[in-house]
Amino acid sequence: MGPRSPRGNGGRNHHHGLDSWRHEDSMGSVHHSEFRQPSPNPGFGGDPNNNFYQMHPSKPAVELNAYESVAPVAIVTILFFLWGFASGLLSVLNNKINTTIKNTEGALIGLHSAYYGGYLVGPLTFSGYIFRHFGFRITFIVGLVIYGVGCIVFWPCGVLQTYPGFIISNFISGLGVATIEVAANLFVAICGPPEHWEARLNLSQGAQAIGNVFAPILADKVIFRRDERSSNTEWLISVQWGYLGVAFFDFALALFFWYVPLPECKDENLTQVNKWHLARPLGEKARKRLVGKKALLLIGVWAQFCYTGAQEIITVNGPNFISIFSPDYVNKTNTYLWSAEGLLAFGRLAGGIGMFYFPARWWYLLFASGCIITSTLLLGLQYTATNSEAIIALRMLLQFFESILFPTIFAISLRGLSGRNVKWGASWQVLGVCGGAVWPPIFQAIRGRYDPNVLVGDQVAWVLPVVLFMVGPGLQSFLVNFKPSWRRKLDGLSKRKLREGYVADGTIGGSIASVNNRVS
Repeated sequence: MGPRSPRGNGGRNHHHGLDSWRHEDSMGSVHHSEFRQPSPNPGFGGDPNNNFYQMHPSKPAVELNAYESVAPVAIVTILFFLWGFASGLLSVLNNKINTTIKNTEGALIGLHSAYYGGYLVGPLTFSGYIFRHFGFRITFIVGLVIYGVGCIVFWPCGVLQTYPGFIISNFISGLGVATIEVAANLFVAICGPPEHWEARLNLSQGAQAIGNVFAPILADKVIFRRDERSSNTEWLISVQWGYLGVAFFDFALALFFWYVPLPECKDENLTQVNKWHLARPLGEKARKRLVGKKALLLIGVWAQFCYTGAQEIITVNGPNFISIFSPDYVNKTNTYLWSAEGLLAFGRLAGGIGMFYFPARWWYLLFASGCIITSTLLLGLQYTATNSEAIIALRMLLQFFESILFPTIFAISLRGLSGRNVKWGASWQVLGVCGGAVWPPIFQAIRGRYDPNVLVGDQVAWVLPVVLFMVGPGLQSFLVNFKPSWRRKLDGLSKRKLREGYVADGTIGGSIASVNNRVS
């Protein structure tokens, strides 16, 4: 759209300040504006607004058909790969930094928790504010810049070999990735036909899992490879160049997103495709049973909090777990862990494809149950000395069952909310990821109570991830499948045939002019 003309000047724009850059905001509020400098000359790709590729920026994301949504979703999927790569890179680097500087399990947990601490701070403060007021694209740019700054901060920390400095670097990096996630997950979910939220997000999150597979391999074999003759300082300096390259890539990607005309979405557009309007008035007792009370969202945040905690307990303690319970396979630890990450990526892609054919809630229940059963079996097998192979196999299978949980929890938990609440809900869902900063230290504290008997400590502490899978994803997946009012509502919003019928009789959506977007 063209620049807005100020009133009282005959439709001409004579301002040369920020007002000359102001465009009508695609987020749907006259109070929110998006600043982009128009160009009178054709830019990249011959587009007068310097757009690389025409992707229907004036058309709301929720109104794009399957074909139109491919390009914007594919571009944003780059961000998923980036933070998957970042997470895998930091996991390897934290282990090596800990070995170089502190060499204690507590220090390793501290580095890990600092990264996920960014998820506690960002989503409900500046990240969520930027997203709600300036839209997807600006949020991506801000997140990329913050993440790039976190990578640059690593440089002086490597020179000084300061553990607090690495804590700060990890925290800033986590803050940047959390900012990206606030917008990216929701963008992919809503960009296209509304019945496929969960499927699209799982497929894009598959790129994040692929990044998690390649990062540790490249880090161990190339980026962080260490010559035995090199000192700690020399090794850290060599690592700095890798992080500097990642930082420059982040800044270049931020510049790229400045020019890419990604579609935005107004609150009322989201409400029209996602908010369930009652066909007839219901009594107070019936209304309390509806998802509209945000119970589904709150349970989703709790499920995300528990799942991420269990996932990070397993990730951080993966090498220790193998060395304690499968000592004959210690020399192949990295191979098994990389294979487990590969299974996670495969499960996410396979689950995403499967959700085009069967309801996402079925897959959610299947995979959540798989996590509970597998982790429980692992708990039982730890008490016998002849199950090394079975423990390795179940440990890898557990990561496969973890695959679809995060994206499916995210998408399902936002179903049925009005537009403004969907954006708030996305921030709350990302906040739930801070479980990765909370539960691993608790696991470590339980283990520590049984020192020096490490075997018993691990056996007792392993109860924690089992419980987290049960009371988090297990609880929500059970409710969305067996609570009738929740099941009917989710099916009405996600099954195409049901959805068409409900839209026709006005149960879903309705006139945009009559939509109430206030937080209720």
